[in-house]
Amino acid sequence: MKRVLISYLIFFTCLYAASSKVAVAIKVKGDVTVTYKGLNTGQLLKPGSPLSDRDKIQTAKNSFVAIMYLDDKTVVKMLGNSDLTVLGNRSGATINKSIDIKYGKIAAAVSPQKGNEFRIATPTSVASVKGTEFAIDSDPSTGDSFTLVEGSLEVTNSITGESTEVVEGETAISTPGGSLEVHETTQEDLKGFEDADIQGPSQELRFEIEDENGNLKEIIIQFR
Repeated sequence: MKRVLISYLIFFTCLYAASSKVAVAIKVKGDVTVTYKGLNTGQLLKPGSPLSDRDKIQTAKNSFVAIMYLDDKTVVKMLGNSDLTVLGNRSGATINKSIDIKYGKIAAAVSPQKGNEFRIATPTSVASVKGTEFAIDSDPSTGDSFTLVEGSLEVTNSITGESTEVVEGETAISTPGGSLEVHETTQEDLKGFEDADIQGPSQELRFEIEDENGNLKEIIIQFR
């Protein structure tokens, strides 16, 4: 196995050059599958796998995956029993990012979006942020909780159209019945997110990829 040491800038410039790629899987634990756009069956997701607009990721119980958008290091983390579709459209040197959550627990560290908004959609709610850290627990039968760690976000209940701003230390609860309330974050709101580590990406990432000749390479990404 060949070991390659490359910088974040060089590696992601190469991926970014492939116009259909918007993100990459940087950490995978347990049973995680991806269904690529246009396909009907899923396959195991591996660290280093590039992702395109409308690729669907599912995690099994006790599984975990972290993906990173290629333009600004925005990281989205999925905990066990979650279903998420990656969305991203290019606009010049940036990617207009959004995620579609069917259900599950999601944590994210969103870099400042330079005038754009990072959009989150669930069966019950829509939320938008420009740069923040947050955790989402979404269940189509009971609704969503949006817990803000840093920054600010706006949450809209899709049933009533009611919107509210959420600031640091607050949690918004949006229900299928149309209610939307905000309260001070409690330990119960963060239950189940202990392993999410929503403090941003690591400074060094390691994973294997297979080149066009079938040879394995260990990629070590060091951030500047």
